[in-house]
Amino acid sequence: QRLVRTHSQPLCIGQKQKWFLLRLVSNEQRVRMDLTGKPEFDGWRWVSYWYPLGQVVTFKREVYRRALKELAPRLLARD
Repeated sequence: QRLVRTHSQPLCIGQKQKWFLLRLVSNEQRVRMDLTGKPEFDGWRWVSYWYPLGQVVTFKREVYRRALKELAPRLLARD
């Protein structure tokens, strides 16, 4: 219920997002997107860290900015 925006038109039901910062420790050739009957993604690629901010729809941009800002120190502190 807390994800329902009742004061906006049209009525919007938000999505809860969980963000993870992962390190690929295998050869990138082993990343496969075609191992299920209906893959959610059709591909992937390496991009600069802040690149997604310019690609996401405007209304999601601030939440992406906050998530990337929160994860950035962990990325820079990697060993």
